[in-house]
Amino acid sequence: MSRTVHVLDPAAPGCGMALCDALAILQEDDPLVILGGRDQAERVRQRRVGVDANVPIPLGIPRLASPPLERVLKRMIAEAGGLAPEDQLGSAPGPIDQVMAWSESALVATLGADHGLPVVGQIAAISGRPPWLEPWRRHRACVHPIGPEIGPLLARRGWRLGEARSAADFPMQDLKHRCGRVADRALIRGQWGTRGSEELVVALSADPPTSAAVSTLLIAAATAGVAGRGMTVIADPASGEAMAASKWLVSVNERRGGEPVHLVLDERVCDPRLVAPAVDVVVAVDRSDATPYPPVSVLALRAWLACGVPLVASNRGNAASLVEDGVDGRLIPPEDRNALIQVLMRMIDEPSLAADMGNAAAARHGRGLTSGRPDWFRGRHYDLTGQPSAGMESANAIAASR
Repeated sequence: MSRTVHVLDPAAPGCGMALCDALAILQEDDPLVILGGRDQAERVRQRRVGVDANVPIPLGIPRLASPPLERVLKRMIAEAGGLAPEDQLGSAPGPIDQVMAWSESALVATLGADHGLPVVGQIAAISGRPPWLEPWRRHRACVHPIGPEIGPLLARRGWRLGEARSAADFPMQDLKHRCGRVADRALIRGQWGTRGSEELVVALSADPPTSAAVSTLLIAAATAGVAGRGMTVIADPASGEAMAASKWLVSVNERRGGEPVHLVLDERVCDPRLVAPAVDVVVAVDRSDATPYPPVSVLALRAWLACGVPLVASNRGNAASLVEDGVDGRLIPPEDRNALIQVLMRMIDEPSLAADMGNAAAARHGRGLTSGRPDWFRGRHYDLTGQPSAGMESANAIAASR
C-alpha cells in the first residue's frame, strides 16, 4: 500500500488544534513535514502527531522554503524506495505516491519544489493575502476545500478545485462534555476572574483571527452591558486589534454604566478541549462589509460543538453545514448586529438555554464520530500532472464550491 507525505504549516489559517487532532488519527504510518521551527514541531507532536522533519520558512515567505523542502522530500522518497508503481498499490506500506498540503503556504512551498510527486491540497481556511507563487505552478495541484464556504475564494485565487470535503470526513478524538467537568469549570473561570458561576462566558472562535470579529462581538457585548446584562468575552491575543479593543471596552464601561463587560485575552481559546468546560457559548461572527472576508475553519467550529459548547454564528456556509438553528446553536444574518445582541441577552436571561443547546451540540457532534480514514484519503488519486485519475469525479470549481 502506498503512502502520502503530509506538509503542515501549524501557523497557517485552518491548521490549528482541530486539524492536528484529526491528523493524529488519519496519519497512521504516513510521514509528515512541518513548515516552521522546532518549537512548532514540538507543539504538533504534543497532539500525538508523528513529525518526521521540520523546514523553517525564511522571512515568513513560503516560496523560500521550497529548496530545503525539496531536499527533505527527495530523501523521504529515496528511503521509501521511490515512487509507488501501479502494481504495488494494495501491498504492504512503503512507497510514497503523493504529497498532501494542508494550507496555502504548504501548497506554495510544495509546488515550488522539484520532487516528481503529485500534489493534493486540503484547505480549511485562508489568510487575507495569498502567498506568492508562479501562476503556472498552481495548476499542478488539485485543491479540495474543506467545508462549503472556502471553495469560491480558492477558485478566485487561481487554484484548480476538486470536490469539497465535509467536516464529517475528519475523525475526532474522544471528548468529554463540559458539563461533566465541574472542577475544571470553576478553576478556569477563577483564572479569568469571572464573577460567579452564572455569568455568561462567551468565547470568540478565531481560526483565522480577524479584527472584524473582535469588534463586532465587543460592540454587541457592550450594548448588552448597557442594557444590564454583563458577560465575559474570551479572545485570542493574536486576534487583530485585540489590545485596542480591550482599551476601548474599558472606556465604554466607565462612560456608559450598566453591567460591565470583561475581555480576557487567553491563547488557550484556540484549543476548545482546554477551556470548553468554562465557556457557555462560542461566537463566530463577521460584518458584511469586512473585506476581505476570511471564513472561519469548519473544523475549528465543529471542535467547539463536539465539546458541548453551542455556536452562535453568521449564517454562512460553514456554520450552516454544522448548526441546526435553535437546537445546537443560532444562525444570524451577517449584517445584523442587533440579532447577536438579542441572542446574547436571551442566554443571560435564560441560563438553561445555553446548557440545553450544549447538550444537543455534544450529542450531534461529539458522539459516534468517524474513527478511520475516509475513502479519499487512501491510495493514489492523481497522476504526476495533477489531473484526476480515471474514475474520479471531475474537478469542477463551481460544483466544488457549492
